[in-house]
Amino acid sequence: MSQLTNTASVDLLEGSGPVAPAAILGTNLEIVTETHTALLSDRLDNPKFCGPADPRTGLADGWLMRGNHQAMHCELIEGMSLSGNASQLVHNYVGAHNTILQTGRVVKQDEHYEVELWAKVRHHPVPIEIALGPLAVRQPEYSRAAVVIDASYWKRYTVRLHSPCEDNTAVFSITLTGAGVLLLDQIHLRPVGAPIVHPDVQASIRSLQLTGLRFPGGCASTNYRWKLGTGPVHLRPSLPDPINRKRAEYDFGTDEYLAMCHEQSIQPFITINIGSGTPQEAGEWAAYCAEWFGERNLPLPEIYFHMGNEQYGSWESSHMDASMYVEALRVYVPAVRSGYPRARIVALGEPFCSGVAGYPASPLRQTVLEEAKALFDVLSINRYKGQWYAEPADQMCNVVDSVAKIARDLTELVEDIRRSGSNAGVALTEWNYWMQASHWDGGRFAEPDDVQHGLFYSGMIHALARLAPAMEVANFYHLLNVMGMIRNDGGSLSETSMADLYRLYRPAFPGEVVPIELRSPEMGEGIASVDAIALRTDDSLWLYAANRSPEAESVVSFGGFPEIPDEALMMTAADYKSPLRHAEAPTVRGHVTLPPLTIIRLRYSLLSGTG
Repeated sequence: MSQLTNTASVDLLEGSGPVAPAAILGTNLEIVTETHTALLSDRLDNPKFCGPADPRTGLADGWLMRGNHQAMHCELIEGMSLSGNASQLVHNYVGAHNTILQTGRVVKQDEHYEVELWAKVRHHPVPIEIALGPLAVRQPEYSRAAVVIDASYWKRYTVRLHSPCEDNTAVFSITLTGAGVLLLDQIHLRPVGAPIVHPDVQASIRSLQLTGLRFPGGCASTNYRWKLGTGPVHLRPSLPDPINRKRAEYDFGTDEYLAMCHEQSIQPFITINIGSGTPQEAGEWAAYCAEWFGERNLPLPEIYFHMGNEQYGSWESSHMDASMYVEALRVYVPAVRSGYPRARIVALGEPFCSGVAGYPASPLRQTVLEEAKALFDVLSINRYKGQWYAEPADQMCNVVDSVAKIARDLTELVEDIRRSGSNAGVALTEWNYWMQASHWDGGRFAEPDDVQHGLFYSGMIHALARLAPAMEVANFYHLLNVMGMIRNDGGSLSETSMADLYRLYRPAFPGEVVPIELRSPEMGEGIASVDAIALRTDDSLWLYAANRSPEAESVVSFGGFPEIPDEALMMTAADYKSPLRHAEAPTVRGHVTLPPLTIIRLRYSLLSGTG
């Protein structure tokens, strides 16, 4: 079957345009269990024994007994841990070997591990053995180490283990080799010398050169207690999470977040807990951020403080109507501004707060703009799109149409703000193409790594840039694991094509949006098959062109640009369910032939006098 071909053109026009800020390339880091675990070097799940306990075993979630007939009693003892929460009691009452364990641990060939254990005993010392081994019970263990827990107070112990092979289903076990009562506060399995935060995850994030990072959520922010994420890590709790029904964890907290932002030149973006917190707590958090930079003799960066997340939605545990939200702004915003002099306040700007039984929806945006516009600097919305179609052409049309709908919503937001007499900026604080992820799918709330998501991302960056200068900041959802650009599955790190797409766009921002004229055939009614944008930075003119058709290649000609670019990078997909991958770019001489489902970046140097 012969390849379908169409033609398109991109012409460079005279004049200049607004500067699209780098902040529109921001992303989210929501502290939920899947994200928090991925941030850390620890290979264990639930290392701090967060409850509730399994009623059949008495063990915290993620922990198992080796057999069904062991002569031991296990129980979570509330209030006993270093952080004041639960600790795990294991009572071996007959003296035979009795074991608790975790399966599905990821270990690598010839990797050495340090086990850090905080434990205590009652009555007398208790000998234990800690081991790594295969899932098959008859195969030899990988390594084993012995230690005697000899104190009736919380004490830190360490042992070393080794893995001779790579295994994604390894078993980590703790065996009481004699009778006794053992209490466990926490136990960690990390590569020897690894810091708390996973170094490979840090390196992958650093390679992106992120512009902004929203923390700690998301819906999770509604119950986030910031003080628990400060101070010595071993004293921070792991708590039941009433929002996502998993764990609220704090080993990666405000200290680690601010350090990451400073070290990687990321602008902080903090979501304030206006759901279960207090204005005083919010003000103290802002002041803590100021103290963190001040103690290091660092200038205070501008920090976005987001007043809530989705309190307009009935799904939020702290859902409120428009008047309630305005009142929250009146008490929270002064506290935050007082604590942090360079605070940039982001308020919620959805059209309505949803109604509930007996209470109708209320006009949030109108009320905020009429009664509270002096309290905020930026007004925000969140947007997720995505609809399933059986045919590839229809699916890709939905991708393009979804971008257009979000752009229209943002344009309406800008217009409403300006009509009110406000000069506030606009934010899109969460966005993605949501097709698959659910809380019950067992897939860590992941989205497919496919070109649908890739070209949606490309289209959104183009749309956000075109909305400059009103478009101030945007945060893709999400950085790590959950709908993430980067995945860390138990220590096994990988990147999706979204990370490569981010790197493709990052050098052009901040950049002046250069006027162009685009002519493109349609792939559906009112839906252009080719999208393009041009941006100018200090040393380069950048042209991005995307062929979104799943069926036809496109011959795109360029008018007003130099005939040959200094650099051409291309990403393409085999079909609409496959991810974008780097491929050798075809020759560009005033035009280029783009295969279906392809994006190309052309760079023209301005230092040599071109462009």
